[in-house]
Amino acid sequence: MWSRREILQSVLLAGAAAAMAAPLGGCGFRPLYGNASTVSTSSGGKVDQQMAGVRIEAISNREGQQLHNALRDRFNPLGQPADSAYTLNVNLAIRTYGALSKRDLSATRRNVELNAFYSLRDNADKVIMTDRSVITTGYDEFDDPLNDIAAYEDTIRRGTLQLAEQIRTRVAVFMTAGTPTPITPPPPGTPPPPEAPGSWVTP
Repeated sequence: MWSRREILQSVLLAGAAAAMAAPLGGCGFRPLYGNASTVSTSSGGKVDQQMAGVRIEAISNREGQQLHNALRDRFNPLGQPADSAYTLNVNLAIRTYGALSKRDLSATRRNVELNAFYSLRDNADKVIMTDRSVITTGYDEFDDPLNDIAAYEDTIRRGTLQLAEQIRTRVAVFMTAGTPTPITPPPPGTPPPPEAPGSWVTP
């Protein structure tokens, strides 16, 4: 026969299990990607459907093409939409600068900063979102031109992938919340973005 203490412990354990099994909907949390088919956007669509309806405009230069391809993989895995509901315009700027140096002041490590200024337009060509994303990565220099070029290209590849993921996340959050995102002001000393899409490099 169970003791009074054992009965009380079993009741407490059952109550705790029931509380843990209670749904989290009342807490205000909802999945963004876990089950996108159940998440509605402010316009009544689903996140994945809305994202697939975003057309990615071309981005000039080789680095811009890499970012363009990374964005298409995340927004339009089945191909660019024939009849897009939104258009994403991206202006990419790249800054490369020495991060570490030897005693003779020659750089031994380079930082690569990728700045993406982007805007989302609806099918009426109205800007509904603007934002800025920044990714900073780097590579080591070995005083070997071939190795240095390969290291730089690998850094750009990694940076554009991270940048594309960040842009996708922010656009998805905007579509879920339906609140325009103001552009983030650049930190003091940041050079202004180029007038036309492109890249700039400083030694």
